[in-house]
Amino acid sequence: MIWLAAIIGYAINGPFGALIGFLIAWVLGFAVRSFVVRNNNHVTDLFLNSLFAMLAKIAKADGIITKEEIDAVTQFMNHVKLSSADKKTAINAFRSASVSKHSIYEYASQYSKLASGEMRGVVYAVLWDVAYSDGILHEKEDEILRRIPEYLGLNSGAYHQYKDRIHNQNDWNEDAIDKAYEILGCSKDSSIKEIKKSYKRAIAKHHPDKIHSQGLPKEFMDYANEQSKSINKAYDLIKKYRHDS
Repeated sequence: MIWLAAIIGYAINGPFGALIGFLIAWVLGFAVRSFVVRNNNHVTDLFLNSLFAMLAKIAKADGIITKEEIDAVTQFMNHVKLSSADKKTAINAFRSASVSKHSIYEYASQYSKLASGEMRGVVYAVLWDVAYSDGILHEKEDEILRRIPEYLGLNSGAYHQYKDRIHNQNDWNEDAIDKAYEILGCSKDSSIKEIKKSYKRAIAKHHPDKIHSQGLPKEFMDYANEQSKSINKAYDLIKKYRHDS
């Protein structure tokens, strides 16, 4: 399956290109040992289902799947060049897992039975990519990335190796930062005090209780909830950006 090799390539050339040094041993191991997943449709479907289910779970970890996370998964899917049938399987797996009560750890355990060490390591890199696609690592995402190496059968030090590299490179997504300031209605020149005031104003404006008190339709309530999540995420991102800069 050509797309299996392409997954390795994604880990090198994708948004986590800075992790080349950490992944190179896996890449060389893949080239030497010619990793193969048993070539039958049933196993292929299980492989794709567990893989994209994990991506859905990490994307939904903070309660909402953002456009950035969808873009990251789509970019990965396009890069590995799935066939039409495999792409359909992957999309269905992602959608189903996003509302499933099964945990990401169950999918990881299933995946680890089907993939070699190289593939388990590379997919761990993709999980980091999706989690960090919006420019901030949320608490629940961090918890998953801390625990999941055990279920993937990876070295216990994998989490700290990835976390340290991200912290050291301080590779902020400037577009995400600019968007966060825009959402709060402030700028990079604003003081911490001004940013906090902007945040409180934005939250008050879109608070679901305020919408409810006005007797507006449910659609407005749903919109207010989404806006509140975006505002909170933007504020968290700016606080972390200001702290690390």
